[in-house]
Amino acid sequence: MTARERFQGWHLAVAAALLVAGLLGVDRAVAVYFHESGHQGAWLFVQGTILFDTVTGKDVSKFLLGLALVIVALVLLLVPKTRAVGWSTLFLGSVQLLGTLVTGVAKNLFGRLRPFQVLESGDWTHAWFMNGNSFPSGHAGYYFGLFLPLAWLFPRWRWPLILAPWFIAIARVNANDHFVSDVAASMLVVGLLTLLAARLTRQR
Repeated sequence: MTARERFQGWHLAVAAALLVAGLLGVDRAVAVYFHESGHQGAWLFVQGTILFDTVTGKDVSKFLLGLALVIVALVLLLVPKTRAVGWSTLFLGSVQLLGTLVTGVAKNLFGRLRPFQVLESGDWTHAWFMNGNSFPSGHAGYYFGLFLPLAWLFPRWRWPLILAPWFIAIARVNANDHFVSDVAASMLVVGLLTLLAARLTRQR
């Protein structure tokens, strides 16, 4: 197993553990803690998320970045000298776009209310299939979809690169816009997409 594959394996293991822990009770405990402690919506996390969304173009369209990367990749693939870079760009763009798309569509299937909505109602028994859009996290899908394939392409920089999506994941939980299991589910989905896309494009 290569260092890249070990890193992805670590990522998947952490995501699966957080998903299970969240669904078994950590979701509620963390949401209540941030709501009652006064630490909900910390300035650093709020402003950091706004900055990331602005820089990546997410505040314009969540599909803008992925589509742009795929289009650039297709152009690069047309020229023999840039074909290798084109495949790498296509790998990056396809994971980012699919991660955003899959997590966005899945929201409609589960209909989970966001933490702040459940806290307002006080009814923890009716949080799923309620026309909500919390599970999985679109922000986590978007940013892990960008930085996980970057970590694969640039393994020497994988640990600094992975800090960015983790910041966003923590920010979404801190704001009580998402449960722990929401971001964990997106991490798991994108991790699997990254491995699949890497295998499909490895020979290229």
